[in-house]
Amino acid sequence: MIRQLVEATTDPAHVHPDLAAHQAAMIERCPYLGPSVAKGLTIWSAFSADPDDERGLFKLLIWYAEQVRFARNTDGPLACRNVAIFGPKDEQAAQALMDWPTWLARNLYAPVQLMIDRFWIGVGRRPGTGKSLMPPLAVSFFMVRCGIARRDRLILSERPQQDIDLLKAGPGDDGRDVFASQLGQAPDDPTEAWGRLTTVFPAPARAS
Repeated sequence: MIRQLVEATTDPAHVHPDLAAHQAAMIERCPYLGPSVAKGLTIWSAFSADPDDERGLFKLLIWYAEQVRFARNTDGPLACRNVAIFGPKDEQAAQALMDWPTWLARNLYAPVQLMIDRFWIGVGRRPGTGKSLMPPLAVSFFMVRCGIARRDRLILSERPQQDIDLLKAGPGDDGRDVFASQLGQAPDDPTEAWGRLTTVFPAPARAS
């Protein structure tokens, strides 16, 4: 069962004391994040999740993606939501829990130019070289923000050209219902579309 631990804060240390240093290190490498943090537009939340909570995490990502869409209209393109997930104890457990929700949400929202990614416990950010640039993460988290295609090829680690193409393909956020756009109609609950979406979007290499 998914349980909320921290509702919303601009201070990542309220989620985990090590996340403040991690955010500072990311600011040095991501030209988007620094201005977002400075304006108070990077919001952290935290939840705990069990190993079988994939669908619940997917529903959570949809909720935060829609939050960012709304915030983009009111606060501009620097709106960002980081969602820490407590539960996975190592990289393998985090991959098993987080890969599918990220992959499905990323494909749904890339045409309206949202960027959705995940960062695993125990792993520093790895660009295309595979070299870790930061100390291992103390907790896994999802990131949801506006997509910037020319920058995001530095962040995406799986099938980057396909994801960059998705970010470029959309006309910006035209207000569409992303489920209806892909499936013909919107489900009452995002988890109801899980099975169809796993067929519509071929699995990334690490999802199972």
